Amino acid sequence: MMTFLGTVHLIACLALIILAMMQDSKGGGMFSSQTSSNSVLGATGGASLAVTMTKILSVIILITCVSIAMIYTNSNKSVVDSGVMGGSPAPTTVPAAATSADNTQSK
Repeated sequence: MMTFLGTVHLIACLALIILAMMQDSKGGGMFSSQTSSNSVLGATGGASLAVTMTKILSVIILITCVSIAMIYTNSNKSVVDSGVMGGSPAPTTVPAAATSADNTQSK
């Protein structure tokens, strides 16, 4: 399920980036030139289609973000558990403190 949601989320994000680059702005969109019409799909039809597609992709991204967050929240795994280091850390040993008998024998 996570693979599917992640794939849909990635495709929707990339599509939204491409769609935003194609839309008109004050400086002109990606496919507009100074002498042609205002949009790729015509003077009137392209703006409404671009706005509708932007809204649809935004809702898809919102739904996939919330779904992924809910699935990760409900799982008992932690990000730290699946980190680079893997399992539990190695046990550490503390050296024994020197006693007064050890100090006198070494002299």
